[in-house]
Amino acid sequence: MAQRIWLIRHGKSSRPVGVIDHERPLSARANNDAALIRAWLKPRPAVFVASTARRAIETAELLADNRPVQPEEALYQAGDEEFLAVVEATLADAEDVAFVAHNPTITSLVNRLAGRLVADSVPTLGVAAFRREGEGKWQLADYVAPKQLRQPR
Repeated sequence: MAQRIWLIRHGKSSRPVGVIDHERPLSARANNDAALIRAWLKPRPAVFVASTARRAIETAELLADNRPVQPEEALYQAGDEEFLAVVEATLADAEDVAFVAHNPTITSLVNRLAGRLVADSVPTLGVAAFRREGEGKWQLADYVAPKQLRQPR
């Protein structure tokens, strides 16, 4: 059985004075970037698992297109191993899952699962799509950032 995951860095956040990190909302630019990524996401993940940070949940909701969004507290400040444990636990119940979280862990995992340097720093709303057959290794299927989609082809 093939499994697919998408590792997504949350959208660009704003930094309102007096708002703690966990509660920072998305900036206006994030809405435009999310629309580009939502159109690019084919096939669509069945479920979105997001860090409990407001900006991650808002990003997942913008991308989900009426699919379920599940907040996951462990993703807020997860390191690689914690994050991978959430991935494996989630994949026990679903085959196609998007995970929306934060740097530096998103960049670290993208490069680690790809087995090579894909990005020095995954930009906001950057997405790495991976595929795995059975218990095999993850294979990078695609990588995109909003900037690529904004540029005329």
